[in-house]
Amino acid sequence: MIQKVAIFDVDKTIINGDSMFMLLFYTLKKRPKSIIGLPRLFFMLLLYLLKIIDTKRAKEEMFYVINYLDEGDLEDFFKEKILNHTFFDAKEEIIKRKKEGYTVILISASPECYIRYFKKYFDVDYVLGTILRKNREGYTNIIDGENCKGEEKVLRLKKLLAEEDIEIDKENSLCYSDSLSDMPLFNLVENRFLINNNRRLEGFKNLRWK
Repeated sequence: MIQKVAIFDVDKTIINGDSMFMLLFYTLKKRPKSIIGLPRLFFMLLLYLLKIIDTKRAKEEMFYVINYLDEGDLEDFFKEKILNHTFFDAKEEIIKRKKEGYTVILISASPECYIRYFKKYFDVDYVLGTILRKNREGYTNIIDGENCKGEEKVLRLKKLLAEEDIEIDKENSLCYSDSLSDMPLFNLVENRFLINNNRRLEGFKNLRWK
């Protein structure tokens, strides 16, 4: 079924900041014993800067703190940090597009285990993010599959659309992101919005969200 869709990135697009760092500081405060992992994190980030480890491995190291959190903590983190850092204009845009009949899809490199709460607190249809492995105790910092960034976002989105029998109405669909690293997503639609980005490019509309 052909549908008009509104695709939104999350970090620095819907929210003011990077949720990865928000989660780190949230956990260090809520679970002080998690500070024991900081020396290893700093060392692994140095290896990343030296190009000894790849982005996926560095990201797994950044998310070591998730091992200290349970499901309740993740929802609390979403309510305390993500909701409080959501751009008012982003919230209004989502509401507007839903009223106009768009299928609203959020897709992010951030872990799906906490950005999924957008479905509970916002009127959105689908939320896709990086998948973290889960065990009996809860989520771990190990990424299942690939980091949901760049071309991987398109692969994940196309898989979802195939499962839901949705075909994008390219001419009438929309995509919002703060970064041109989302060009693979932008290329799926005709209406492209750069959020809080000073670049001026043909075929893009720049928006300032607060």
